[in-house]
Amino acid sequence: MNILVFAKRVAAAQEEELRIVNDGQGVDLAKVPFKMNDWDNYAIEEAVRIVEKTGGAVTAVSIGDAESDDVLRRAIAMGAKDGFLIETSETIHDPNERASVISDFLKKESTPFDAIFTGVQSEDDQFASVGGILAARLGLPYASMIIGIDSFENGQVTARRELEGGLRERIKLTLPCVLSIQSGINEPRYVSIMGVRKASKVDRKIFPMNNYQENFSNMIEIIKWVYPEKKAGATMLTGELSNICKDVLGILKENGVCQ
Repeated sequence: MNILVFAKRVAAAQEEELRIVNDGQGVDLAKVPFKMNDWDNYAIEEAVRIVEKTGGAVTAVSIGDAESDDVLRRAIAMGAKDGFLIETSETIHDPNERASVISDFLKKESTPFDAIFTGVQSEDDQFASVGGILAARLGLPYASMIIGIDSFENGQVTARRELEGGLRERIKLTLPCVLSIQSGINEPRYVSIMGVRKASKVDRKIFPMNNYQENFSNMIEIIKWVYPEKKAGATMLTGELSNICKDVLGILKENGVCQ
């Protein structure tokens, strides 16, 4: 079983105050730490677990600049056999462009695979659509929100996916296929700094992105970055406890919460 997993290097911006620069044309990420996209962690872990049971190999693939090699080294430290970097200095925001590059890369390099895993979405742009677009370009079966993979046998994969309203669906897809992996499908293994350093000795191949833009089409253009509109602050109640309780009840009645 040969599984390709696409992993992305993203800004760890949850605890950071981001600054919009150049009149809304960009975001200053100079002092923001970067990491592997969280959903991709689950995708790599699931692929490694499958290969540990069935045999085969996991190959991690990333699109980005030279620093995206950090993502490949982490994937190898988790159990991937090797890593491919499709190198570019530009930041790709359009999921259609990303899928176009990946599709062209797979076709030109004749990369063998039985399945392609992606994370459900990336933490930075959150389009949650690269997997679906890629499957359409390759003409392969596709399923998203995968929360469990039961078996790979007889040229098919049996998987479970999450639906709205707490429902779940069990499906079979013909191989090869593309699956978008949801968080919570497993518990990604701990990777030590020493493990990442050892992984740096494993061969990782670099491919210039300019070689894979024959079917390139950019359908999304970022016009401007803006801050969210500020909403009204909280109402602070002061005074005696009995008066505060009356005020709270008055506000609840005013807003129709209670009669």
